[in-house]
Amino acid sequence: MKKGNFISSFNHAVQGIISSIQTERNMKIHYLVAIAVVGSSLFFNFTRTEFMLLFISVTFVLVSELINTAIERTIDLITQSYNPVAKLAKDIAAGAVLISALNAAVIGYLLFFERFTARSDLLIIKLRNSSPHLTFVALILVLLFIIGGKLLGMRRSGGTFFQGGAVSGHAALAFCMGTIVSLIAMNGLVTTLSLGLALLVAESRVEGKIHKTSEVILGAILGTLVAIIVFQWIG
Repeated sequence: MKKGNFISSFNHAVQGIISSIQTERNMKIHYLVAIAVVGSSLFFNFTRTEFMLLFISVTFVLVSELINTAIERTIDLITQSYNPVAKLAKDIAAGAVLISALNAAVIGYLLFFERFTARSDLLIIKLRNSSPHLTFVALILVLLFIIGGKLLGMRRSGGTFFQGGAVSGHAALAFCMGTIVSLIAMNGLVTTLSLGLALLVAESRVEGKIHKTSEVILGAILGTLVAIIVFQWIG
């Protein structure tokens, strides 16, 4: 193969990956999760085999999503009208992505849960010795930040106080409450469940097309940070 052809093929492949990230919401989510998971693995002292399993599972999800996107684009190119066979093909491709995501979730649980529990228990012990009224202080601060963020970004994003806007209030409050429950419970399982519920709330805001992914992530970060700062510094 000529050098020019090889470089051209490489450029086309990279362009395909970038295009899928730019146009596909699920690919954006998979990409951000992949960065977070691989980055966090640096702090958990994984063995070479464990890191290999983690990397393969992350790559498997990304590859499945790329193939799913390619299949959807091909079907849309062939037909724009409803076709039960085309729908079935898209559903099967989406099912492959779901299986790869479930596989990654199981591997992530097996690799991270015990390590996360041990470290989170240490953090929770340090943060929980505080007055109960700090819970309300944290929630009030989150509400104030949400209102301020919506005032600043309402014109740009076209949202309202209760729907849309520069930051997701539901995600911020959900993650603030989830973090507070985690700090009070001092239990790794409770931490996982409470933050999992907060994640479902955040996902529902994106799924309902009320907020962009970036607005939900900003809300989650805001709620988590406010809860930790209030319990750590004021407490």
